[in-house]
Amino acid sequence: MRIKKFFILLLLCCFSYGFSVDFNEAENDFIQKVLMFRLSLRSYQTPEEAIQAVIDFRQSNETQILALGEEAKLSVENMLTTAHYNFVYEKDMYSPEMEKILRPQFEKISAYTNENEKNGLNPWYILSSADIINSMLQFLPRSNSIKYGLKEKKDFAMVLENYPDMAFAYMLSAYWYYYAPAIGGGSKNTAKEYFLLSLEKATNDYELYYGNINVSQICFEEKNKTQCQKYLDEAEKVLPNTRYIAFIRKINELGYSLFDYNMNSTREKLNEKLKL
Repeated sequence: MRIKKFFILLLLCCFSYGFSVDFNEAENDFIQKVLMFRLSLRSYQTPEEAIQAVIDFRQSNETQILALGEEAKLSVENMLTTAHYNFVYEKDMYSPEMEKILRPQFEKISAYTNENEKNGLNPWYILSSADIINSMLQFLPRSNSIKYGLKEKKDFAMVLENYPDMAFAYMLSAYWYYYAPAIGGGSKNTAKEYFLLSLEKATNDYELYYGNINVSQICFEEKNKTQCQKYLDEAEKVLPNTRYIAFIRKINELGYSLFDYNMNSTREKLNEKLKL
């Protein structure tokens, strides 16, 4: 009887930590397809072209997306919505279209998470949802930043505990630690450690490309320009001659890292300089 009670307690503990459910092979394959598509967007010459490519991808793959399980479908929609938002933001950081792109997806994942979190969620769903939430925070009450920030840190830690070789999880965790204030648990040292791990554990071109870019910018901030260029060169081997790498090199020449540029106040100031 005691043994039976022990196993029941253990089972309840597992569910309380939200151990995740796996996608099937077809769903995992489609997630990888979306990552490779998102990488290919960096080869377009303008944000307008990239935005149209996202719209076209959704339309041409609609049947396949609708055939996915609900959680996998939401994960794919998260990734495509984030890509769409990112290029609208690049085009105009004050565009009224941004909230229109994000809010419907934010509301869908909020409802789904509230209903299903107790049963466990897939890591791709958790991570892709965090991307949507982070982008959506600018349109939510300021008090939500703390609530979502603390939950996000906990979710990332849970994913890494259960999937310690998941490069994408290290990458998003690194961004969290980089931008979170120290008083709230942020740490540039932990961010560096996780960026390095995300590159070390990369298993596809998407992870290699962004892994090398992120590490290059850590090197830049440490004033190690030789290593910075080395990692940018490695990223360029994955996807040659993109305007994105050229842009990063340009802002580095002006004395700013990509991490600097990703903050709105710096972006606005740098955009003015780049117009000159």
